[in-house]
Amino acid sequence: MNKTNNNTNNNTALLMPGGGARAAYQTGVIKALGEMTRDRENYPFPILSGTSAGALNAVVLGSTRGDFYTASLALEEIWSDLRCESVYRSDWLGLGHNIWRLLLSLVNAGIAVGRPVALLDNLPLKKLLREKIDFSGISDNLQNNVLQAVCVTAMNYTEGVSVSFFQGGPSNAGWQRWRRQGIPTPLQLPHLMASAAIPTVFPPQRIGRNYYGDGALRQLAPVSPVVHLGADKVLIIGTTGHKQVYEKPYRRIHSPSFGQIIGHLLNSAFIDSLESDIELLEQLNDLMEEVPLEQRSEKTSHMQPIDIKIISPSIDIDTLAEDFVDEMPRSIRTFLKVTGSSKNEGGVNVASFLLFTEGYCGALMELGYRDAMTQKDELLNFLDQ
Repeated sequence: MNKTNNNTNNNTALLMPGGGARAAYQTGVIKALGEMTRDRENYPFPILSGTSAGALNAVVLGSTRGDFYTASLALEEIWSDLRCESVYRSDWLGLGHNIWRLLLSLVNAGIAVGRPVALLDNLPLKKLLREKIDFSGISDNLQNNVLQAVCVTAMNYTEGVSVSFFQGGPSNAGWQRWRRQGIPTPLQLPHLMASAAIPTVFPPQRIGRNYYGDGALRQLAPVSPVVHLGADKVLIIGTTGHKQVYEKPYRRIHSPSFGQIIGHLLNSAFIDSLESDIELLEQLNDLMEEVPLEQRSEKTSHMQPIDIKIISPSIDIDTLAEDFVDEMPRSIRTFLKVTGSSKNEGGVNVASFLLFTEGYCGALMELGYRDAMTQKDELLNFLDQ
């Protein structure tokens, strides 16, 4: 039975950044949140927004008919069934063919015309999501006032801008800012595949006349979309430790391998802009508290503080991933080793994005559930403010 969101003052957003397989952590947190809010009348997060694998989580939640607890179980079921072979082709023939096309594209741009190049073929994921997600559920939840908006962000390769595709939200909620824009549209599978297309790893997705890739690229203000959609409170479920310093195991220092460099580039795309945006919002909140409303200018009088709560892994995900790398297909492990992305080379953070294995995803979901339950009182207080 659907629950309507009768609390018109509830403008709480759930924001989920990307991270490939790391987003299984978000599923564990969401399961805990579903249990915490199971007996509540109102849907706890009427605004859902995600990027990359976080977009998958947002769309599954937004398209599931029923209450938030039911949606959390649907999300857990999908992640429990995910395996490397259900996300991308890992056979030697497919991997070798894609690597060959990638190398040829470096000297012949025409190789990618008509068929985008990438390391891995994610057609299995496309088939899986087509079977598992009923996108019409988003419209139903919006019409029943269960949700206010669902948003996924992708990067327009053609124009070099971050694009947030959203369904629902305030009238005339589309926005245009420097290098980012919001486009109202019924969400469909291509939007989700575009947002989750990790650069060079998965192929770009064509939408209309343009090609789109992972939403973490050029996403200068990750919190901005939910603010445009009316949020005044934002719960962010990160896929790496926010302001945490983990103790790393000792390794002999050497020049960075290709895999390590790629890993840091991915981390930069998925993590750095979010943390910078959070820091900026915290500073703006402090500033608005110092300036009384009557002393603000006409341009800033409408601005209100955005309450932010962040929950992120209590342990280092890269270190956790090292225990499960051997579960990956041999072809992928071989490629990671050749590029210096193996655990022995200190480049395992690349593997952590592709580790769609039962052990790793299960461990992340357990970690997310445990971290959320540890902060149960804080989370409930945040929702009740």
